[in-house]
Amino acid sequence: MKPIGIFYGSSTGNTKTIAENIKANIEPMLVDIYDVKYVKINDIEMYDNIILGSSTWGKGILQADFERFLYDILKFANLKGKKIAIFGTGDSSIYPDSFADSIGIIFEALEGKGVTFVGEFPTKGYKFDSSLSIFGDKFVGLPLDDDSDEQQNKLRITLWTELLKFDLN
Repeated sequence: MKPIGIFYGSSTGNTKTIAENIKANIEPMLVDIYDVKYVKINDIEMYDNIILGSSTWGKGILQADFERFLYDILKFANLKGKKIAIFGTGDSSIYPDSFADSIGIIFEALEGKGVTFVGEFPTKGYKFDSSLSIFGDKFVGLPLDDDSDEQQNKLRITLWTELLKFDLN
């Protein structure tokens, strides 16, 4: 497997912890983790396999550092031919109409940049009303809920990372 770069934005530390759990589940020696607050274009361009993670704040707002990263760094980075997986956090009980919208916002921003998206995840088992992260009948990445569905996160991360081991070859 080629090296993987995980790039996350985290205000409370939850998304950072998830990034670390993803790294531990894949192959720690092949995965580097970056806080997007400190990332430059060349940091992301050196990876063929990229995992992006951001929380969703309120009604569909990206985490502040990740929003800057998305529009100031990712928008200008050469991502052609790279494989990208996305994970995001949200609160399905307080914001059921915008659950984990960050995944969909990132997905839409990177469409047309020549990337291959990997890591779709089924919606079964989630309780929410609406999400920008659903395309077709699946999430385009891994949504996690640390507030209302934390007991499912460990299993979902395990399942998703097993899928990524195959897709990020």
